Formats: sequence, structure tokens, C-alpha cells
Amino acid sequence: METRKLRRWSFVALLLSLSVTAAASTVRVGVFSLFHPRELTVRPAPGATLEVQAGRETFLLYGAQRARLRISGRHVECRVGDRTVRASSVRVSPRDGGSPDFLLSVPGRIERRFRGSLEVSAAKRELMSVVSMDLEVAVASAVAAESPPGATLEALKAQAVVTRSYYVATRGRHVNFDFCDTTHCQFLRHPPGPAHPASLAATATEGLVLAWRDAPLAALFSADCGGRTRTLAELGIPADGYPYFPVECPSCRTASSAWETHLNLRDAEPLLAAKNLEQARLELGRKLGWGVVPGSNYQARREGGKVVIHGRGAGHGLGLCQKGAAAMAAEGAGFRQILARYFPNTILIAADRQAQRSK
Repeated sequence: METRKLRRWSFVALLLSLSVTAAASTVRVGVFSLFHPRELTVRPAPGATLEVQAGRETFLLYGAQRARLRISGRHVECRVGDRTVRASSVRVSPRDGGSPDFLLSVPGRIERRFRGSLEVSAAKRELMSVVSMDLEVAVASAVAAESPPGATLEALKAQAVVTRSYYVATRGRHVNFDFCDTTHCQFLRHPPGPAHPASLAATATEGLVLAWRDAPLAALFSADCGGRTRTLAELGIPADGYPYFPVECPSCRTASSAWETHLNLRDAEPLLAAKNLEQARLELGRKLGWGVVPGSNYQARREGGKVVIHGRGAGHGLGLCQKGAAAMAAEGAGFRQILARYFPNTILIAADRQAQRSK
């Protein structure tokens, strides 16, 4: 009897483990929220067949067919051909294991290809669209969107690990989905093809994440640190985990472009008085433009009724420096060396959070 119970509990534990692993391998990404869409169009990618579920109705989309979705009070109006259904939400998924690619558009504004399944619901007088996609698809898509042109494979591998680490460590950043497709989380475009360098980088590092004290790290990156990466304390950001250590970046110190901005005292005062310097910089960027104070590596001085801000580089300067990583890769460094430089005192572990050092 005890042996049977043990076997039964082992089987249950295996099922739970499999379900957790499956959930961990998928991320839910809210897309197109910046457009506040009231209408969306969904159509299958070439060769794909989609199943559309709207309430109790099911539609199949193939070829040039499409589903037109509109906000209708607290419901979504779904129209396919001459049939129209109102439902609390509409789900779109690949049919019978076919191609999971589909094209989603805000009519007249943007169209993008996604890979996975889609759920559309009504929220605050607009449509909320959430794509559930494989973690590695999300990683490759973000690496393709976020990396500078011409980045070498080893630099892209480092970027892939940083991106995956962020996804694994910060799941659930939004109420109704895990991440958005903007720079608030990770900028996302269409998934690259299997031969694309971003896909090769994701495949070569599959499952690897950065960890600090054996827990996945919400790894950050910036375009150009200006010569030295920053710490959370320097930016006035409380650190309840990894503090981000300062790292000298010789290539950026010599190659980063200098910039200078002149502001009146009224505009500059929040930046000068802020405790959280990065938040103040971002707020100033939203008000006056992102190029006004493009990076966190700067000094400010008063000249009469003006404030002169002089700096180098671009971005918050935390974690991986893309420009520095590219320079290291060009000199022959591998992605592990790049990550070890920009994330001191961290290790590489498997994405299942078991602290297994990579070989």
C-alpha cells in the first residue's frame, strides 16, 4: 500500500513539474497598447490556418480570410465574412498544430507578425491584445529589436541571456499580462527567421539566465555607458537585490560621443533636486524629448539663469553595455566573458532556477 501511495505521489509530482515547466516556457505579452486600439484585424500568415473562438462560435481563417475585431461596450465584436458575434473575449490559436504565425494590425497604423496565440478583450474603451508566445521566441524577437545593427554573434548571445534573464525574473510586470512590447519592458518586433543572428544567439544560449545568490537576475542593459557602468545607488534607485557594480568600459570611454544640453532652471530643477535621477531623467525626456538628456553619465552646472548638462553615452548605464559588448566580441571575447565583465559576482544557471553552473 505504501509503495502504491509513493508511486501515486511521484506521478502527481511529475505532472505538477511538467505543468510548471510548460508555464515557465511561455510569456504573455501585451501588444499595441500605445495605439489604444478600438479596432484590430487578425489574419493568418501564409500557409497557416487559425481557429478563432468568440463566445460559443468558432471560425476558421485561412488564405486571405481575416477577423475584424471592434470594441463594443464591455464586449468584443468579432466579424468574419458576413458573420458577427459579440463576446467577452476572442481567442485566436493555430489550428491542428499548424504554423503558429499570424498577422495582427491596427488598421491604417501598424501591422506585425507574431508567433503563438492571441487573446483580445475589452478594457477601458479600447481593445487589449495579449500574445502568448514561447519564451525563446520572445527572446529572439527582443534581441532582434533591441540590438544595434551589425552586432556579432557573441555580443548577441550575451544580449539573449540578458533578455531571457529579465523575462524569467520579472514575470507579471503588468496586471493582465507579463510584459508589454515597449521599452518599458522589452521592445518587441516580429519573430526573426531561424537563420537570423538573433535566433542563432537565442538557440545557442537556450535556457541560460544570469543569477545572483542562486536566483534569476532581472538583468538590464543600455546602448552606451559612456565609459563606466552605473550602480543603482548612483542613480538614486533603492537596491533590494543585485546592486549593479560599476564596471570600467575602455571602448566607450574613448569612442562614446559627447553631448551637451542647455536648460532653463525651471526645466532642470527636477533633475537637479531628484533623489531618483533615472526617473527624473525619463520624466524630462517625456516632456522635452529623449535626446535632451540621452544618458545617465553626465555632470550639470549652473551658468547664470541656465543649467548646462554635459555627458557621454546613451541610456541608464546599468548592466550590459551594448557598445562595450560589441567591442569585446570584436576582440575575440565570448559571451560568457562579456557577461562576467558587466555582471560581476553573478553565475549562469538553467532557466528552471536550479543553480547549475553552465559548462
